[in-house]
Amino acid sequence: MNESRLIYYTKRFFILFFLFLIVSKSWAPARMHKNTIIYPTGHKYEQKEKYEVCRLKKELRKPTEIKCFYTRQDKRGSELIITNDQPTFSCLKEMKCKRE
Repeated sequence: MNESRLIYYTKRFFILFFLFLIVSKSWAPARMHKNTIIYPTGHKYEQKEKYEVCRLKKELRKPTEIKCFYTRQDKRGSELIITNDQPTFSCLKEMKCKRE
């Protein structure tokens, strides 16, 4: 009779223990959902692209196109050339360009 009582109480204990675990999880403080940013590569912690200042070196105007030649601030990268077909286009004195 003692063994059956022991089994009965252990079953009760485990049932109450599991109920306690379930209830304690449901009473946990609410967490705000933070939207994860999906980058083009799909990596969660992608590094942002770095930019540098590019200054206008010269502007070449032809009847068919306009070319703007920019030099990078750090002078390590190549020269940046922007071409446009619109005659009303004007080159910016300085702009941000991606680092190489």
